[in-house]
Amino acid sequence: MVKVEPERGDEGRAFRPFAPDGESAFFHALNRGKRSAVLDAGDARRLAEQADVVIENAPERLDFGAGDMPEKLVWCSITGQGPGRGRAMDPSLQATMGLMELTGERDGPPLRVPVPLIDFMTGMYAAQSVLAALWQAERSGRGAHLDCALIDSAATLTSTVALFSLSGEFEPNRIGTESYLRVPSAVFAAADSEHVQVIALHEAHWRALCDALDRQEWLDDSRFAGNDARLANRELVNERIAEVIATASADEWVERINAAGGMCQRLRGLGDAWRDPLLAERGLVGKLDGGSFGFPLPVVSLARPGKLVPGPALGQHTGEVLAEL
Repeated sequence: MVKVEPERGDEGRAFRPFAPDGESAFFHALNRGKRSAVLDAGDARRLAEQADVVIENAPERLDFGAGDMPEKLVWCSITGQGPGRGRAMDPSLQATMGLMELTGERDGPPLRVPVPLIDFMTGMYAAQSVLAALWQAERSGRGAHLDCALIDSAATLTSTVALFSLSGEFEPNRIGTESYLRVPSAVFAAADSEHVQVIALHEAHWRALCDALDRQEWLDDSRFAGNDARLANRELVNERIAEVIATASADEWVERINAAGGMCQRLRGLGDAWRDPLLAERGLVGKLDGGSFGFPLPVVSLARPGKLVPGPALGQHTGEVLAEL
């Protein structure tokens, strides 16, 4: 994969955190194994004409487009709101597409999800679309011009909740850690000041929770009999569960509730989560081969490469790429 960069380089090269030699972990995590070339407009066009796939997100920098390319080429445009419809980015779309209005506590202000959900989802949409278009190109000889906009991903993320608004049933708003559809589905404080998430997606989970909390009498309480009843008595259900959870440690509740057949997890910080041996075992985190980083990097791919190759230096492969044209 050739990454065509401007002379100043990808902005991500300046993003923290850094290795001791000043290299950006952010850039290397997202650009492992790519080749970097700094090309003029003519060479960029020649490269595109020989490619199977072109992915671009800055059409204003090019003097050519999908319509100028060979018929079999797959051209994927990634924009904010669609070609020519103005700029947008992850935080702005979280604001304008309702995601921030859904995030936070009931009596608190809107909050931004502090991870680039929309950016990542758009990348996955683009990858899926490119694969489908390549399959079509192999069979028919015709490529495609794919329009992958961040607003499409933002809409998808809120689509199931938007059904309540579109149908007129109710206008969803902030609900904290809870669910619009299921009770219980919330976070509770344990005796050791740690927190656990308790969910009952099915009645079997509710029965298991009652057993684990030693509150079998709740099974005969009409206010708790079925999810509809618990939705109608949400505050009471959560209050009763909170009282019991507060009597033992988070780890004890995780063990007891899950052993009974319920669903319970202890909340973890990012550090704990990313140091879980399971992530390394599954190839989701690892150290770069020959890199200058003394810490592991996320492997932002499901390809699970055997060796993690560092990202390229700016223009490192320009000569090599030009020789191939």
